[in-house]
Amino acid sequence: MGRVENLPYVSPYNRSVARFHDWLELGKNTIRSLKASDVANFYSYEWPETRRVLIADHAAEIENERRAWYRWIRTASAVMYGVAKKLAPLRRFAFVFANVYFLFCLFALATSIHRVPVWTFLELTGTFLLMVTLLALEIIDKLKFRDELELARELQASLVPKFPPRIATYDIAAQNIVANMVGGDIYDFVPLPDGRVAVLFGDASGHGMAAGLVMAVAHAAFRTQLDIDPSSAAIIGSLNRILCRTGGNRSFFACCYVLLEADGNFAATVAGHPQILKIDGGGKIAERIGAGAYPLGIKATMQWEEVRGWLAPGERLLLHSDGLTEARNTNAREFGDSYLDAIVGWNGSAPASSLVQTVMEEWKTFTSTRPIDDDVSIAVIERR
Repeated sequence: MGRVENLPYVSPYNRSVARFHDWLELGKNTIRSLKASDVANFYSYEWPETRRVLIADHAAEIENERRAWYRWIRTASAVMYGVAKKLAPLRRFAFVFANVYFLFCLFALATSIHRVPVWTFLELTGTFLLMVTLLALEIIDKLKFRDELELARELQASLVPKFPPRIATYDIAAQNIVANMVGGDIYDFVPLPDGRVAVLFGDASGHGMAAGLVMAVAHAAFRTQLDIDPSSAAIIGSLNRILCRTGGNRSFFACCYVLLEADGNFAATVAGHPQILKIDGGGKIAERIGAGAYPLGIKATMQWEEVRGWLAPGERLLLHSDGLTEARNTNAREFGDSYLDAIVGWNGSAPASSLVQTVMEEWKTFTSTRPIDDDVSIAVIERR
């Protein structure tokens, strides 16, 4: 007779218990993950922003309505309209049908004084399941789109150097934080064979995938032109022509281009970008380089001014995107140029990496729990 192994007892209820256990674990994980800041952000930012987008087509009419109760009705109607408008035609029909039938069932319940029909509860359940199905379809679409965005983000991350090159004549530090899955900010530091260093620091218009594509085109054009002629006029002119040909009406690229000589001399061009800050050895803003001008990608025949300067040993150039100074805190107060100047002054003798880290820490403290509205990038170049 063969040996009988001690097999574990399998209860006929194990499958049901496992399902209940899964729900229980999900509930515990949800409770553990919830933070007070999540609730505050939902109330103060996420829902107001969602509401603003959904009622955009009727915002002016709602604002001009003086009757509070009617304004509330118009707002609720505009929100439902905004949701339906953003759905695909078949899903839009199902969404409207489910809502109308739900209201019909509520009316049937309200008018059934003595006896509530069983069919009404079944119909309510059907409308609920239809809405859950629509939600599931939208979630699946979002997950598919998120996978594509993750691939795009990996591509973008490969274009932005994680570690600036180590150069004998200059100490370079930089940091980039992306607001969405795909960012539009780019910086690149390229040592040239003759000892010069080419620096591109830019910000594509908009956010997300569109900005990432513009950024990728600009970076490819920059690297291609760099092998031919690294001068400011050649780089800026080439990028502008390519962006005008390949981009749309909103494919603008604001940027700074700096060509550094080994002896500290440099040539800089600013195109629709925040000014470059030249910082002396004591942390004082000695000069703001670049003003006005349009970004690249607007008109192929446009030209930009080239500014020449010189860095003494210990002096620095600070480049930053507008996402830094235009960031707002929970009270809607702007970070601002003056605060950035103060931070630089507090760290007058700090090396490039320390200054970048300090500015970013101050920015994070300032914005606190408020979600990021725009990509944030900063770079500091110090002559050794």
